[in-house]
Amino acid sequence: MELQIQILSKKIDNLRSILYGLISSNNLTDKSVVKCSQQLDKLLVEYEICKKNYYT
Repeated sequence: MELQIQILSKKIDNLRSILYGLISSNNLTDKSVVKCSQQLDKLLVEYEICKKNYYT
């Protein structure tokens, strides 16, 4: 489980960097920005669920 949390954390960091890049060159309502943001949201939820399950 701890490995899964670490992997998710790295994926979140990578996707966050991609999102920042997209935001710097596109409008916030651009399809690519919205799609990336939604993917990041899903990863963040998954990460929090894993953390909750691991530490309880």
